[in-house]
Amino acid sequence: MAGTTVAIIGSGFAGSTLARILCRQGHEVYLLERGSHPRFAIGESSTPLAALCLERLGDRYDLPDLRWLAAYGEWGKHLPELKRGLKRGFTFYRQRPGEPFRNGPDNEHRLLVAASPSDSVSDCHWLREDVDHYLVRQAQEEGVEYLDRIELAEVEAAGDGFRLTGTRQGRKVSLESDVLIDGSGTGGFLADRLGIPPHPRGQPLRTGLIFSHFHNVDLFREVAADGGATLPDGPYPDERAAVHHLLDEGWLYVLPFDHGVVSAGFVIDHTAEGSDRLLSQAVAPEEAWRRLLERYPALHAQFGGAHAVRPIERVPVLQRRAVAAAGDRWALLPHTYGFISPLFSTGIAWSLLAVERLARALESVDSGAAGGAALASSLADYGSLLDLEADHVGRVVSGAYALRRRFDLFVEQSFLYFGPAIFSESMQRLHHQPLQGGEWAWQGFLGATDPVFRDAARWSEAAREDPGLTLESFRSGMERAIAPRNVAGLSDASRNRMYPAEPELLIQHADLLGLTAKGVQANLHRLRGD
Repeated sequence: MAGTTVAIIGSGFAGSTLARILCRQGHEVYLLERGSHPRFAIGESSTPLAALCLERLGDRYDLPDLRWLAAYGEWGKHLPELKRGLKRGFTFYRQRPGEPFRNGPDNEHRLLVAASPSDSVSDCHWLREDVDHYLVRQAQEEGVEYLDRIELAEVEAAGDGFRLTGTRQGRKVSLESDVLIDGSGTGGFLADRLGIPPHPRGQPLRTGLIFSHFHNVDLFREVAADGGATLPDGPYPDERAAVHHLLDEGWLYVLPFDHGVVSAGFVIDHTAEGSDRLLSQAVAPEEAWRRLLERYPALHAQFGGAHAVRPIERVPVLQRRAVAAAGDRWALLPHTYGFISPLFSTGIAWSLLAVERLARALESVDSGAAGGAALASSLADYGSLLDLEADHVGRVVSGAYALRRRFDLFVEQSFLYFGPAIFSESMQRLHHQPLQGGEWAWQGFLGATDPVFRDAARWSEAAREDPGLTLESFRSGMERAIAPRNVAGLSDASRNRMYPAEPELLIQHADLLGLTAKGVQANLHRLRGD
């Protein structure tokens, strides 16, 4: 469908990347932005599955800078002006109100899962203000017509497409588009104007957020040591990660950037005692932040000398979900379709996977009636996949929330994220395409279409209903449930809750990857870090 006009609403990293690719394919592309760049944004923590999408997009469309964004070393070499942070993995601590952080040689309150074997090939935290602005500029250089400070008012049918009307700097704006893609996030312009209702299943969670960026945040390992906690040496420095402090009220994320800024936010469960006041207008965000820190001595010590570099903000409710993600010549990017939780950093990877799918959908069809039918089929597949993925990720994440106060069980539940994440990355790096055929872009995110991981998530859901649930029964059940895909030795008590990135394990579990041991060895050069 070369020559198609596509309007993309919202110029975050996903909208701008998609706009740039579609323009390269030969489409006429409008990129419409209510605000302007540079601008502050959160959703900053990338993952190996995001890196895979960036690599594929960079290779397929000859955009090497997308590959550079996929690895810490390449980013620093080629795009040093864009601020980022080193993310070697996922770090979890369990904090108890009114008590110092406690941990011993057995890591009873600590979990580390590596995402990469070295700094150079590591994932990154994205300073979204820099990254989003850069990607918008690259889209403009490609030929995308970028209109910022535009207030869209209406969308209506126009022939086989749409007409968008609004105002820009006091002047009326009207443009026509064959295809509409909404990446406006919480604004949800298209869902509102097309009358797309909320999903009847809703969301399994209801959380709010209190957040900002901070200077002068102390290292938690030093605070923990001062309080008497022991942190055995792990596969990476604890703080070089997406750090999660599990709390009675929810959890705190801490994402450090190389230039000294730390992104941090309390994600508050609405069912937790006192959450209604913390998330309401009755308490200022700064006061809510202070009260939460004071409940946890180690966090209070870590942030005691810190100051916010921008006002502390509050989002009373994070969750949302539309009844559909796509329809006749329109589609919603994941962050616009719905939001589940920042837990496990799923946002960037899911958004980039959607960019890859929509790019392939618009690349592979010809103009005319046949092209329209092919596009309609691809958009229907896209919408169905996002629906399945939202359900599956919701089960995994809500289970982790439910078990956050029982850290031993939370660790096991987390393997419903780490299991499919590690297995999917390994398969995609060791095989050019899925064993059953097709393309990696159209495989379900985080095992959403894999019967092993779908059954494991449902098993966990049922197991948590047992009031007599024990660690032994949950661990053994989890071990059995993920065994056909467990290529990282997860749920192994001897690992002491520390999981490095070990290619040797892939060789040991070659059969689970559809290869022989020699076959894995021959393809290890395709893994990051070779």
